[in-house]
Amino acid sequence: MTPTDAPSNTELEISNEKLVNNFCRDWSLRDAEALRPYLAEDLLYQIAPGQPLIESRDEFEQRMGDWMKSLASIRWEILRSHVIGPVVLNERIDYFNAPEGGKAPSMRFHIVGHFVVEDGVIKVWKDWPIPGAEQFIG
Repeated sequence: MTPTDAPSNTELEISNEKLVNNFCRDWSLRDAEALRPYLAEDLLYQIAPGQPLIESRDEFEQRMGDWMKSLASIRWEILRSHVIGPVVLNERIDYFNAPEGGKAPSMRFHIVGHFVVEDGVIKVWKDWPIPGAEQFIG
């Protein structure tokens, strides 16, 4: 099968990709509470391989909320996205910009996001660093 022979995305796939794209866009709000509607109550989220698993929407808000608000800005740039059924993969560059004189450093990560959407919300989410990509903390 060639790419031109590939089936068109289903309505569900289009909806799943839009959900994930909107979720990524709304990180710019720097508000974990605003992200709750995108996430399943029993979310499973791993920031990166080897990092502890976040096992609920409430735990996500508790762990990420204050940190997100402490930043001057957040922007996630989606470079490409693919969806098959409930699985959405995106290649992103995530920018976390610290305020001048802030305690936390600015960071930039080039990653692959892996999302599983169930019943209109993100049920599983894991980010993977792209081997050889320049990551920045400082």
